[in-house]
Amino acid sequence: MKIKSLLQDFRDDESGVIAIELLLVVPILVWALLSTLVYFDAFKTESISTRMSMTIADMFSREVEVDNTFINGAHDLLEALTPSANAPDMRITVYTFDESDDEYDRVWSRQRGGYYSNHTNATLRAESDRLPVLSDGDNAILVETHTEYSAPFSIGIGPFLETDLDDLSFNTFTVIRPRDGNVCFIKNNGDPLCSDD
Repeated sequence: MKIKSLLQDFRDDESGVIAIELLLVVPILVWALLSTLVYFDAFKTESISTRMSMTIADMFSREVEVDNTFINGAHDLLEALTPSANAPDMRITVYTFDESDDEYDRVWSRQRGGYYSNHTNATLRAESDRLPVLSDGDNAILVETHTEYSAPFSIGIGPFLETDLDDLSFNTFTVIRPRDGNVCFIKNNGDPLCSDD
């Protein structure tokens, strides 16, 4: 009975001290502000990652021949413009469609960073449900990027709600058509790679 009356008295008491109210409200306001900052930062990183993938895809679509220097430069550009402490990874694949066997064939594939490995015909065909429909003999460029996100603050609220942004990563999958029909890869010995190995 005493507890019930104490709770009612506490509820009905209107002589609160502003310092106590401030002490209760400030942590919630700080948490809300930091949460907003972290979530907007994550969305910004995802947006930049997507735009960078489109930019790199557009760079490759304008070329007729590329080499390791060009691919390294594209990766350096990705690193410079991606707001992440971790280096982003990238894979570029040029492929064609063969109507006679109704399959995609890899022309060449190169990667930078440790997340991806070069596509083979088998790994490319495993992605066929994500690739656009092509006419027989048409070529396309597939640009994939991987960016790991590191949140500037940990915003979890303990055991009640898990908000782990430490393992968040953004993967992009961008397909674009070459403007001149094909993009050849120039090997280190100078030989062009414009058809299957």
